[in-house]
Amino acid sequence: MKEEMAKEIFEQCQGTYLQIIDDSDSHKGHRGVDRNENTHFKVTIVSDTFNDQLKVKRHQYVYDICKPFFDRGLHALSLNTLTVAEWKS
Repeated sequence: MKEEMAKEIFEQCQGTYLQIIDDSDSHKGHRGVDRNENTHFKVTIVSDTFNDQLKVKRHQYVYDICKPFFDRGLHALSLNTLTVAEWKS
């Protein structure tokens, strides 16, 4: 799931940089983790697609991209969404 999600986020956001960390091990025993592996991820995406967007709109955009993955068992995303200028500073 991680690789598929990375491809979708990077392509649809026209990303400059993407990092996805599988944080599922930190959530073992929590609801949604017992039956599925790879359910919690930390995502950092850098893209000028986010220019002039508030943080909530950026996150909504990425969550919309990831909806098919939530439907397949993804439980949580921790998002860090930055423009190129924000990332450089």
